[in-house]
Amino acid sequence: MQYIPLFLYSFRWNIEVSYYEQKTFWSLCGYMVRSRKGIEMMVNLINISYCAMKLLPYKEETFSQYRNVSVQEFRFALSEQIRQQIFYVNLAKNIETYIKSNVIAEALKHLCWKQSSYL
Repeated sequence: MQYIPLFLYSFRWNIEVSYYEQKTFWSLCGYMVRSRKGIEMMVNLINISYCAMKLLPYKEETFSQYRNVSVQEFRFALSEQIRQQIFYVNLAKNIETYIKSNVIAEALKHLCWKQSSYL
């Protein structure tokens, strides 16, 4: 009978860990909702995002190396790849527009294709 409060707190602990992950790893600390519908929509968005990050390594073979890592590590690696791609595309676009150097533009296009094959 004396261990029942500890057993019940284990449910609360899972909620606390989930809340911490949402705020820290998913960067949702700036979102504030007050209505019941808003809270439900936010929880649904978080669950869909989590499931997508968990299932993507099994759906796409290019991400198979992330099958046994945490969702946060995979999200970080994926966001780094997206940032790199955006950087290379913007750099190539600006070089084509301002410098008009075909050699540099072709080298950057080749680099973009090479980087995308690493995903």
